[in-house]
Amino acid sequence: MIGNKLEQSIIAVFQNNLSNTYSINEISRILKKSYPNINKKSNYFLKEGILKKINIGKSYQCFLNLDSEKTKIFMAVNELNIKEEFLKDNKEFGKVFDELSQIYKRFSVDTIIYFKKNLIFILKDLSDKVSISELTVMSRAYNHQFMTVQEFQALFLNDMELQKNHVVLFSVENYLQMLSEINDKLFMKGFIKNIKND
Repeated sequence: MIGNKLEQSIIAVFQNNLSNTYSINEISRILKKSYPNINKKSNYFLKEGILKKINIGKSYQCFLNLDSEKTKIFMAVNELNIKEEFLKDNKEFGKVFDELSQIYKRFSVDTIIYFKKNLIFILKDLSDKVSISELTVMSRAYNHQFMTVQEFQALFLNDMELQKNHVVLFSVENYLQMLSEINDKLFMKGFIKNIKND
Protein backbone atom coordinates (compact mmCIF):
# COMPACT_ATOMS: atom_id res chain seq x y z
CA MET A 1 0.00 0.00 0.00
CA ILE A 2 1.30 3.42 -0.91
CA GLY A 3 0.37 6.74 0.70
CA ASN A 4 -0.04 8.02 4.25
CA LYS A 5 -2.73 5.80 5.76
CA LEU A 6 -4.68 8.50 7.64
CA GLU A 7 -4.59 10.96 4.74
CA GLN A 8 -5.64 8.29 2.25
CA SER A 9 -8.46 7.09 4.52
CA ILE A 10 -9.84 10.65 4.85
CA ILE A 11 -9.85 11.02 1.06
CA ALA A 12 -11.46 7.55 0.75
CA VAL A 13 -14.42 8.68 2.89
CA PHE A 14 -15.20 11.32 0.26
CA GLN A 15 -14.21 9.10 -2.65
CA ASN A 16 -16.74 6.43 -1.65
CA ASN A 17 -19.56 8.96 -2.03
CA LEU A 18 -18.50 11.86 -4.21
CA SER A 19 -21.94 13.46 -3.97
CA ASN A 20 -21.79 13.78 -0.20
CA THR A 21 -20.37 16.45 2.06
CA TYR A 22 -19.01 15.70 5.54
CA SER A 23 -18.29 17.61 8.70
CA ILE A 24 -15.00 16.94 10.46
CA ASN A 25 -16.99 15.27 13.25
CA GLU A 26 -18.59 12.91 10.73
CA ILE A 27 -15.22 12.00 9.23
CA SER A 28 -13.86 11.37 12.73
CA ARG A 29 -16.79 9.05 13.54
CA ILE A 30 -16.62 7.18 10.23
CA LEU A 31 -12.88 6.52 10.59
CA LYS A 32 -13.05 5.99 14.37
CA LYS A 33 -10.16 8.43 14.80
CA SER A 34 -9.77 11.26 17.27
CA TYR A 35 -11.27 14.61 16.31
CA PRO A 36 -8.00 16.56 16.79
CA ASN A 37 -6.12 14.33 14.31
CA ILE A 38 -8.89 14.53 11.69
CA ASN A 39 -9.29 18.27 12.26
CA LYS A 40 -5.56 18.85 11.74
CA LYS A 41 -5.44 16.82 8.52
CA SER A 42 -8.71 18.30 7.23
CA ASN A 43 -7.48 21.84 7.80
CA TYR A 44 -4.27 20.96 5.95
CA PHE A 45 -6.37 19.60 3.05
CA LEU A 46 -8.50 22.77 3.04
CA LYS A 47 -5.39 24.97 3.01
CA GLU A 48 -3.92 22.95 0.13
CA GLY A 49 -7.16 23.12 -1.88
CA ILE A 50 -7.68 19.35 -1.72
CA LEU A 51 -10.94 19.87 0.14
CA LYS A 52 -13.43 22.68 -0.23
CA LYS A 53 -16.03 23.73 2.29
CA ILE A 54 -19.48 25.23 2.42
CA ASN A 55 -20.66 27.09 5.48
CA ILE A 56 -23.86 25.86 7.05
CA GLY A 57 -24.78 28.06 9.98
CA LYS A 58 -21.87 28.11 12.41
CA SER A 59 -20.30 24.94 11.06
CA TYR A 60 -19.20 23.78 7.65
CA GLN A 61 -19.26 20.71 5.43
CA CYS A 62 -16.28 19.55 3.37
CA PHE A 63 -16.13 17.96 -0.06
CA LEU A 64 -13.39 16.93 -2.49
CA ASN A 65 -12.08 19.52 -4.93
CA LEU A 66 -11.94 17.38 -8.08
CA ASP A 67 -10.39 20.26 -10.00
CA SER A 68 -7.24 20.09 -7.87
CA GLU A 69 -4.29 18.09 -9.17
CA LYS A 70 -3.34 17.30 -5.56
CA THR A 71 -6.78 15.79 -4.96
CA LYS A 72 -6.41 13.66 -8.06
CA ILE A 73 -3.06 12.36 -6.79
CA PHE A 74 -4.61 11.24 -3.49
CA MET A 75 -7.53 9.69 -5.33
CA ALA A 76 -5.21 7.96 -7.79
CA VAL A 77 -3.26 6.40 -4.93
CA ASN A 78 -6.51 5.07 -3.45
CA GLU A 79 -7.60 3.68 -6.83
CA LEU A 80 -4.20 2.03 -7.35
CA ASN A 81 -4.35 0.49 -3.86
CA ILE A 82 -7.85 -0.88 -4.60
CA LYS A 83 -6.61 -2.38 -7.88
CA GLU A 84 -3.54 -3.89 -6.21
CA GLU A 85 -5.69 -5.45 -3.48
CA PHE A 86 -8.19 -6.77 -6.03
CA LEU A 87 -5.49 -8.43 -8.15
CA LYS A 88 -3.83 -9.89 -5.05
CA ASP A 89 -7.13 -11.34 -3.80
CA ASN A 90 -8.21 -12.63 -7.23
CA LYS A 91 -5.20 -14.47 -8.62
CA GLU A 92 -7.33 -16.13 -11.32
CA PHE A 93 -8.01 -12.65 -12.76
CA GLY A 94 -4.32 -12.34 -13.73
CA LYS A 95 -4.77 -13.86 -17.19
CA VAL A 96 -7.85 -11.73 -17.80
CA PHE A 97 -5.84 -8.67 -16.78
CA ASP A 98 -3.05 -9.61 -19.22
CA GLU A 99 -5.58 -9.95 -22.03
CA LEU A 100 -7.19 -6.61 -21.14
CA SER A 101 -3.75 -5.01 -21.10
CA GLN A 102 -3.23 -6.03 -24.72
CA ILE A 103 -6.66 -4.66 -25.67
CA TYR A 104 -5.94 -1.41 -23.82
CA LYS A 105 -2.70 -0.96 -25.75
CA ARG A 106 -4.21 -1.84 -29.13
CA PHE A 107 -7.46 0.14 -29.14
CA SER A 108 -8.65 3.65 -28.28
CA VAL A 109 -9.73 2.75 -24.77
CA ASP A 110 -10.00 5.55 -22.20
CA THR A 111 -10.19 3.13 -19.30
CA ILE A 112 -11.47 -0.30 -18.28
CA ILE A 113 -13.38 -0.68 -15.03
CA TYR A 114 -14.37 -3.85 -13.21
CA PHE A 115 -17.72 -3.72 -11.42
CA LYS A 116 -19.78 -6.68 -10.20
CA LYS A 117 -18.60 -9.24 -12.78
CA ASN A 118 -18.80 -6.57 -15.50
CA LEU A 119 -15.93 -5.17 -17.52
CA ILE A 120 -16.83 -1.63 -18.53
CA PHE A 121 -14.84 -0.47 -21.53
CA ILE A 122 -14.96 3.30 -21.94
CA LEU A 123 -14.08 3.88 -25.58
CA LYS A 124 -13.22 6.87 -27.69
CA ASP A 125 -14.80 5.06 -30.66
CA LEU A 126 -17.66 2.63 -30.01
CA SER A 127 -17.04 0.95 -33.37
CA ASP A 128 -14.05 -0.76 -31.69
CA LYS A 129 -16.38 -2.88 -29.56
CA VAL A 130 -16.83 -5.53 -32.27
CA SER A 131 -13.07 -5.97 -32.70
CA ILE A 132 -12.52 -6.02 -28.95
CA SER A 133 -15.24 -8.65 -28.47
CA GLU A 134 -13.66 -10.85 -31.13
CA LEU A 135 -10.26 -10.71 -29.41
CA THR A 136 -11.44 -11.57 -25.92
CA VAL A 137 -10.99 -15.12 -24.73
CA MET A 138 -10.09 -15.03 -21.04
CA SER A 139 -12.46 -12.18 -20.21
CA ARG A 140 -15.55 -13.81 -21.76
CA ALA A 141 -16.53 -15.04 -18.31
CA TYR A 142 -17.40 -11.41 -17.54
CA ASN A 143 -20.17 -9.29 -18.96
CA HIS A 144 -18.73 -6.68 -21.35
CA GLN A 145 -20.24 -3.20 -21.45
CA PHE A 146 -19.05 -0.63 -23.97
CA MET A 147 -19.68 3.05 -23.29
CA THR A 148 -18.66 6.50 -24.30
CA VAL A 149 -17.28 8.85 -21.65
CA GLN A 150 -20.64 10.63 -21.46
CA GLU A 151 -22.57 7.37 -21.01
CA PHE A 152 -20.24 6.30 -18.22
CA GLN A 153 -20.50 9.69 -16.52
CA ALA A 154 -24.32 9.48 -16.58
CA LEU A 155 -24.20 5.97 -15.12
CA PHE A 156 -21.69 7.02 -12.46
CA LEU A 157 -23.84 9.98 -11.37
CA ASN A 158 -26.81 7.73 -10.71
CA ASP A 159 -25.23 4.55 -9.34
CA MET A 160 -23.93 4.84 -5.79
CA GLU A 161 -22.78 1.23 -5.80
CA LEU A 162 -20.62 1.87 -8.86
CA GLN A 163 -19.13 4.94 -7.17
CA LYS A 164 -18.16 2.84 -4.17
CA ASN A 165 -17.38 -0.68 -5.45
CA HIS A 166 -15.47 -0.41 -8.70
CA VAL A 167 -11.91 -1.25 -9.68
CA VAL A 168 -10.14 0.94 -12.23
CA LEU A 169 -8.02 -1.55 -14.14
CA PHE A 170 -6.37 0.86 -16.59
CA SER A 171 -5.70 4.58 -16.79
CA VAL A 172 -6.67 6.02 -13.43
CA GLU A 173 -5.81 9.46 -14.82
CA ASN A 174 -8.48 9.18 -17.55
CA TYR A 175 -11.00 7.93 -14.98
CA LEU A 176 -10.29 10.88 -12.68
CA GLN A 177 -10.54 13.31 -15.59
CA MET A 178 -14.01 11.93 -16.35
CA LEU A 179 -15.01 12.57 -12.74
CA SER A 180 -13.63 16.11 -12.71
CA GLU A 181 -15.78 16.86 -15.77
CA ILE A 182 -18.92 16.03 -13.74
CA ASN A 183 -17.68 17.57 -10.49
CA ASP A 184 -20.41 20.24 -10.40
CA LYS A 185 -23.16 17.69 -11.09
CA LEU A 186 -21.85 15.40 -8.32
CA PHE A 187 -21.75 18.29 -5.87
CA MET A 188 -25.22 19.56 -6.78
CA LYS A 189 -26.70 16.08 -6.54
CA GLY A 190 -25.34 15.72 -3.00
CA PHE A 191 -26.23 19.29 -2.04
CA ILE A 192 -29.85 18.88 -3.19
CA LYS A 193 -30.09 15.54 -1.38
CA ASN A 194 -28.78 17.12 1.83
CA ILE A 195 -31.28 20.00 1.57
CA LYS A 196 -34.16 17.52 1.13
CA ASN A 197 -32.99 15.54 4.18
CA ASP A 198 -32.89 18.63 6.43
